[in-house]
Amino acid sequence: MSEGITVGSSISLSGRYALQGRQALAGLSAWVAASNAEGGIRVTRGGELAPVTLVHYDDGSSSQKAAANIERLIRNDGAQLLIGPYASDLARAAVLVSRRHGRLLWNHGGAADDLHREGGLVVGILTPVSRYFAGVLEMAKRLDPGAARAVFIYRDDSRFGGLAATGAAQVSRQAGVSMAALTYSSLPEDLPKVTSALRRTHPDLILNAGAFEDECALAAGLHAAGVRARAFAFTAAALDEFGQLLGSEAEGFLGPSQWEPGVVRAVDFGPGSEEVARSIRAQGATVDYPAAQTYAAGLIAHRCLEQGDDADDEALWRAAGALDCTTFFGRFKIQPATGLQVGHEMLWVQWQRGKKVVVWPQRCASAPAIYPRD
Repeated sequence: MSEGITVGSSISLSGRYALQGRQALAGLSAWVAASNAEGGIRVTRGGELAPVTLVHYDDGSSSQKAAANIERLIRNDGAQLLIGPYASDLARAAVLVSRRHGRLLWNHGGAADDLHREGGLVVGILTPVSRYFAGVLEMAKRLDPGAARAVFIYRDDSRFGGLAATGAAQVSRQAGVSMAALTYSSLPEDLPKVTSALRRTHPDLILNAGAFEDECALAAGLHAAGVRARAFAFTAAALDEFGQLLGSEAEGFLGPSQWEPGVVRAVDFGPGSEEVARSIRAQGATVDYPAAQTYAAGLIAHRCLEQGDDADDEALWRAAGALDCTTFFGRFKIQPATGLQVGHEMLWVQWQRGKKVVVWPQRCASAPAIYPRD
């Protein structure tokens, strides 16, 4: 057995991304445990197995701390594999550091398209934010050709929300749906303004992307105010915690999910969804997509190490660019020049009778969508 491989990550165990960060750590820990149970990772073709050690630091959901953590992992810990943090703003800070050092970053948690640029050494695992809402708009038009108006709500200082709104607007034009943006500065202070605008415009679809706490507060506020629409699509609705917090008020909400454990795929390598779900539960975590994302990032890095001619970052970058495969997480294929994910497909879930079910794409659905909602 050769010397071990150090995997380093900045993870939000406190602050506003702590919910997703704890899940991300569970997924990464589950992948490390599974790799070591098989003797480690085989480095390069025909190489020896190397045990995996995980080193991680809490970034407190701070971009500044995330950048400092990546610097520490490179300089002090000698991490061979760098796994980025959850959330695009933190990932953006981490990428600046990894690029300065000429290091490859495995990006499991930042969906912003601008994290990827030509020669940027950032491998994307996720469907990018520009395509987040494509599925729900396609679903609405398929089930309801008369759907014509949508409103996208986001906090006015949220870069991610703005990117999601821009991407949704581009897709909506292709679907023949007019879309307007509606921003707010704080909740619950701005809730009356939001509800008044929605009653005035009466859109068919209400979309939202933002911080988990904001989305839950907005969902509860719209329910209490009696705001109606044919569909509510909130990014937070893909997390189990959304249903736990809102209870019956979550009924009918749709959410975009990068992965759901009930969707079974024929994989080219690695474990299936059921095995991954068991591994994540063994870490004491909820089986949601943030945990699956880090597991998938580790699995893809593992594959690139095994298939590469060398273990350095440039060799791994080339291997990732050439890889087109299916894991438990779905298809992996990136633009070789930028690392932007182009193969992975977003799932859409809906809360029905207190449970989260996959409703789109139809070939993956475990239940038909309840549409229109009212």
